[in-house]
Amino acid sequence: MIPWFPSRLATVLPDDRGDPRIAASLRRLQASDYDAEPVLRDGATGTWPGDYPGRLILALSRLASVTGEEPRRLRQLVDGLPGVLNAHGHLGPVHREAVDEQQLAGHGWLVSGLLAHHGLTGEDHSRVLALDIAYRLLLPAATRAPDYPRRRPGDDSEGQASGKVVGRSGRWLLSSDTYCVFIALEGLVAAYAHTRDLTLAAAIETLAALVVRDDLRGARAQLHATLTAARCLHAFHELSGSASALEAARELYELYAAHGRTANHATWNWFGRPDSWTEPCAVTDSLILALGLWRTTREPRYLDDAHAIEHNGLGHAQKAHGGFGLDTTTGPGRPWLTGHHPDAAWCCSMRGAVGLAELRERGYSLPGPGPDGVTTLSVDLYRDGTHRLALPGGPLVLRQRTTYPTGGRTVLDVVESGLREPLRIVFTLPSWTGPTRTVTTWTARGPVVSPAPGELLTVPAAGDSWTVDFPVGPRVRDAGDGEAVALHHGTLLLGAEGAREEDAGAARWFGGAEAAVDGVYRRGGVTLAPVRDVFTRGPEAARYRSRVVFDAPPGD
Repeated sequence: MIPWFPSRLATVLPDDRGDPRIAASLRRLQASDYDAEPVLRDGATGTWPGDYPGRLILALSRLASVTGEEPRRLRQLVDGLPGVLNAHGHLGPVHREAVDEQQLAGHGWLVSGLLAHHGLTGEDHSRVLALDIAYRLLLPAATRAPDYPRRRPGDDSEGQASGKVVGRSGRWLLSSDTYCVFIALEGLVAAYAHTRDLTLAAAIETLAALVVRDDLRGARAQLHATLTAARCLHAFHELSGSASALEAARELYELYAAHGRTANHATWNWFGRPDSWTEPCAVTDSLILALGLWRTTREPRYLDDAHAIEHNGLGHAQKAHGGFGLDTTTGPGRPWLTGHHPDAAWCCSMRGAVGLAELRERGYSLPGPGPDGVTTLSVDLYRDGTHRLALPGGPLVLRQRTTYPTGGRTVLDVVESGLREPLRIVFTLPSWTGPTRTVTTWTARGPVVSPAPGELLTVPAAGDSWTVDFPVGPRVRDAGDGEAVALHHGTLLLGAEGAREEDAGAARWFGGAEAAVDGVYRRGGVTLAPVRDVFTRGPEAARYRSRVVFDAPPGD
C-alpha cells in the first residue's frame, strides 16, 4: 500500500487463485541479472544515473504491496544504495554547469521508488534518502526548465531501444529519448504527495509549463516521457486540485490516442515514428493514466481504453518468462504484430511490473455519493482477487471471481462487512456490451434493490453474493483509416497467426460469427485468437507473427 496516493482505496489480500502474471513478473525480477550489486553499480556509473535501481526498487515495492511479501532483493537494494551515492547524495557525476536530462529522469524513478518502499515498510531510511535527492537534485534542476531547448525532428534519429546522450544545447545534455526530462516529475510529484511542500508544487508547475510549451508530436517526443508527464500531472491534480494539470493530462492523452497508439493499444516509441517499436513502459503509463482519468471524469471511454490496454497492449507485451518485450507497431498498412526485442530488461520488464500491480490495486473506485447521499462503489476492473476496501462507512472485504475477458460473468462475495448503512454497487459495463441483455442476481441477508442493469443497493453483510452477467462476443472496430478493421472478442483483440495474405479478408465472415466461449474463432483454415495469449507460450513465442489489421468488409 502506498499511502500518499489519496485515491487508492483497496488493499490486496491473499487469494487462493493468485495471479500468474504477477508471479511470473516477480520471478523475472529476481533473476540473477537483477542482483543488487550490478544494478547499483549501473545506477552509479552508467549513462542513466539512478534509473536502473530506481525502477527496480519501485517495481519490487509495488509487487510487494500486492503479494504481501517483501523480496530479499528489495532490502539489498535499499540498504546498499548509500554506499554508491556521491558526495552530493545522488548517483552519477556532479554537473556544476550542465543539466543531464537522463540523470534527472533516472532520479525521478529513484525518488518514487524509495518513497514507495517507505510506504510499504514505514522505514524512515528510504524516505530521508528520497527527499534529499528531490530537494538537492530535482528541485534546483526544475528551475532551469524554461531554458530547455525546443527539440527538433531528428533528435531521435540516433535512438535505440535504450536512449543515450546525443548532444548539448546551452546547459542541457540532451537524450535521444526526447523530452525524458519530463520523468523528473515522477520524483517531484511523489515528494510533493509526501510533504505537500509548496516549493515542490512550484517546481512541478515549472516543468508542467515546459510540457505544454512545445509541439511534442512535431518534435517526435518519446511516448514514455510524454505519458509519464501526463500521468504525473493527473496525480498532481488529484493531490492539489490543479485544473491546469488535469487539462494538460487530458490533452496529452488525446495526443497519444490519436497519434501514438497501435492497433493493440500499445504505444509507438516516438511520435511520428511508425518505423520504431512498441514500448511497454509507455503502455504502463497509458494504462495508469486511463484509469486515473476515468476516476476523475467518469467518462466511459477512458475505462474502455484501460481494459483494452490491459489485455491487448500490456497483455501482449508480457512474455512467458515474465518480462516485457518490445513489439512491432501495428495499424493501417502495418497489419503484422510480432516481437522486436523479447525482454527489455533495462526498463520495461521493471515498469511492466508496476502496471500489473496497478491493475491489482485499482479494480474499484468511489465516484462519490449519488443524489440520495448513498456511497457508491464502482467495480471498474474484472479480475479474480480479494480486496479490503476502506469505505466511508467502514471496511468491506470482497472476493471477486470472473470469466472476463472471455466471458461476462462476475461474482462478488462479501467476506466481511463493517457497514451499517446502504451501499450502491455499480458493475461498470463496457460501452460495447448490451445493458438490456445484462442480468444481475444476488443472494443476500437483507433487502436488495436493482434500479438498473449491473447496479445494486443494499446493506452488505458477510455471506452476501452479487452477480452480473453481460454478453461478450465478436465485434469489428475501425482500425483508423476507414479501410481497415480490427477484430475483437469483447475487449480482446484477435489475431490470425501466420503469414497468409488471404487471411486479410477474415472480417467478411467474422461479424456474423457465433460468440466463442474461449474467444477463439475458426473458419476455413483461419484461426483468430486473442493476442494476449502469447504470454502462455514458451520459446515459440519468439517466432510469433499475427495479423491484427484486416480489410474492411464490403459496405463498411
